[in-house]
Amino acid sequence: MNNILKDFRYAIRMLAKTPGVTFVAVITLALGIGANTAIFSSVSAFTSRPLPVPSPDQLIRPVEISEDRGTADNFSYPDFVDYRNQSTFFSGFCAEDMVQVAIDTQEQNDVIWGQIVSGNYFDMLQIKPVMGRAFAPDEDGAPGAHPVVVLGHSLWQRRLASDPNVVGKTLRLNNHQFQVIGVAPESFKGTKFGLSMDFWAPMAMVGELSGDADLLTDRDSHWLTIIGRLKQGVSITQASAEINAISFRLNQAYLDERSNNTQAKVVTEIDGRWGEAAKVIKAGGALAMAIVGLVLLIACANVANLLLARAAARRKEIGIRLALGASRVRLIRQLLTESLLLSLIGGGLGLLLAYWITDLMQGFIPVLQYNVVEDFFALDSRALMFTFVISVATGIVFGLAPAWNSSNPDVVPILKGGSEVVKGRTRRVTLRSSLVVAQVALSLVVLVCAGLFIKSFRKAQQMDPGFGTKNAVLMTLNPPLVGYDNDRTRNFYQQITERARSIPGVEAVALTRLMPLGDSSNSNGPILKEGETLARGSAGRDVTTNVISPDYFKAMQIPILEGRDFDDRDREKTQRVVIVNQRMAQVLWPGESAVGKRIFIGADSHDPLEVVGVVKSGKYRSLAEDPRMFFYYPLSQRRPGIMTMVMRTNGDPRNFVGALRHEVQQLDRAVPMSAVKTMAQHMTWPLWGPSMAATLALAFGVIALLLSSVGLYSVMAYVVSQRTKEVGIRMALGASRQDVLKMITSQGMRLAIVGAGLGLVLALVLAKVMSSLLIGVSGYDITTFVIVSVVLSVVAFVASYLPARRATKVNPLIALRYE
Repeated sequence: MNNILKDFRYAIRMLAKTPGVTFVAVITLALGIGANTAIFSSVSAFTSRPLPVPSPDQLIRPVEISEDRGTADNFSYPDFVDYRNQSTFFSGFCAEDMVQVAIDTQEQNDVIWGQIVSGNYFDMLQIKPVMGRAFAPDEDGAPGAHPVVVLGHSLWQRRLASDPNVVGKTLRLNNHQFQVIGVAPESFKGTKFGLSMDFWAPMAMVGELSGDADLLTDRDSHWLTIIGRLKQGVSITQASAEINAISFRLNQAYLDERSNNTQAKVVTEIDGRWGEAAKVIKAGGALAMAIVGLVLLIACANVANLLLARAAARRKEIGIRLALGASRVRLIRQLLTESLLLSLIGGGLGLLLAYWITDLMQGFIPVLQYNVVEDFFALDSRALMFTFVISVATGIVFGLAPAWNSSNPDVVPILKGGSEVVKGRTRRVTLRSSLVVAQVALSLVVLVCAGLFIKSFRKAQQMDPGFGTKNAVLMTLNPPLVGYDNDRTRNFYQQITERARSIPGVEAVALTRLMPLGDSSNSNGPILKEGETLARGSAGRDVTTNVISPDYFKAMQIPILEGRDFDDRDREKTQRVVIVNQRMAQVLWPGESAVGKRIFIGADSHDPLEVVGVVKSGKYRSLAEDPRMFFYYPLSQRRPGIMTMVMRTNGDPRNFVGALRHEVQQLDRAVPMSAVKTMAQHMTWPLWGPSMAATLALAFGVIALLLSSVGLYSVMAYVVSQRTKEVGIRMALGASRQDVLKMITSQGMRLAIVGAGLGLVLALVLAKVMSSLLIGVSGYDITTFVIVSVVLSVVAFVASYLPARRATKVNPLIALRYE
């Protein structure tokens, strides 16, 4: 330990003697380590950050697999009860569902988001409220009998001013009085990942909070998710086998409500939180880590070159140490100590950079109606540990090759005051050149990724989503939250639509259950056209749907291609009608007119839906989706519920928000308004991923290009210094400055060309993974590869030309006396 401390003290002195080299090395490492830490923190937040509860590794989420529903993580309440009561490998099983409620205020009801949970929710998660208590077993019994609520810490602070006597008081939620029995700890935000819940209420109060008490008895309504906690010593495989056995028994017991081929399994809570999107998220995270990993390798190569240059200046010191009996291992340890010290300092600065990057990434979070967890991308203990580990690993990676190479010089020439033999010099030049080739190759890969992501983002921005994205304002309304029945809700929607149309400057107003390219969707199936039968063993077509009012297509600027819009003819007791998109018309009735055709939902349905119109197809769930079938129900023939008003304006839509709020308040101040935003803000949701990917990829691409160009310049400058005598002889024998310029520049360009060739091969290998994450762009986009190659070549030429130009200014007489 004493020798190690001496090594560190000596390393500090040596680094202080060359402040310029030390500064460049530390900044280079800070860029590489900081970028890796920031991206690790963000990827970890999505893919591996556990819930802030005790023993989160024991938590699991069950899923069911069937032909009609695919892989689904939503269950009916009766199924949940059976799974909970029949399982033996779990210490707890709880159910949850997110719900929107209206909370009473003096001027206008606000909307808050919380969770309806089973009574054992807090006990199973092992969360203890900081004030009051959690739910008692009997409070999740008789429906509607126990209106109690546990508040989220954030709601308690911002709405109740951190009232220390809040337990026992009442809150008015959806026009029902709820008694506050506890306040959750600040660290616990709920189990809807990434979102901060304002309250938790027992499952028995679902009728009062969602307006549908039948959810507790309907086995065919799949609306809640389940979290379980494994008993000690129970594996995922054992738990899956038990859950699947229970599923088989339920299939036999409830033949009419469940598919007889439904299977079940359990996955970890982390793997189950994203459902079908898990593969895409993991692939994106792996690619992001790969890109910043390449940036770090480029930084390591750059610093290794710097250390090789410094080692060349320390040849005499190293030779004397060897002559006095120092072993090669001892020298390597000393040189590695200096490398580790550099990397730790760079890691410390990189940590500051990572804090800044993660704060910047927070700004990419789209405009949502939910409360997103604050500092979602913030560094945690896992990120800090990652920074330390990667700093140590980086110190070894970039320090080992220079230490190994520099610890075995030819001692006799050095002690005589001369230079090393050609063999040793050639070996170091070859190593430095190899590092530059690696830098150029990795830089090209990073730049290709950056170019593809930038082009993908531009394509996403320019892509026609199938509706107008300018001059519209959106507002979500939910009259049923405050006790409106179906008739009152319909009347309210009719009146507020008429009032909104009367606002000067408004061109069209309509209502929609769901917004295209939003964060939710709905579907029906199997869909059959008239005269068609469902093939045995087939799940049939599952088609995405929406519920809209008349003038929706005008307000959204969606062209009607055939037939008509919904109107007063479409009433509750008249022929049920739908409007289909062009894709659905082409698939079901190719070469025919879809208007007048009829479809059925379900193989046993006897209630046909008549097609009255065909509209242009668009994007519904994501900008990257393939064309999908879609149809619309008229609001007049469906149960009214929560709806979003779309108001198309002839000017800046933000100027109309106040007038729209005023009209809603004049009609009924109790009806809650939420998610008020412009159409441009709505589009931040489908664009936030491409936007963040393009911005970060561009930043890392620029860093990679800068580091590789500096590395190439340093190597060529070293080559010029080593060939000073040769250049002098050549010029003394009649070589022109152009000949010398060409000779030096061509040497640098050869390195760049070899690196670019290797980089192209690596980029082509990576292109297959990239393709699944791009929008409107192929991973093999030739234009991007050509542009990146040209840019890298130009930068490499400049980095080679500058040292070569300096070589042409060497005085032959001085060069001949060089040594």
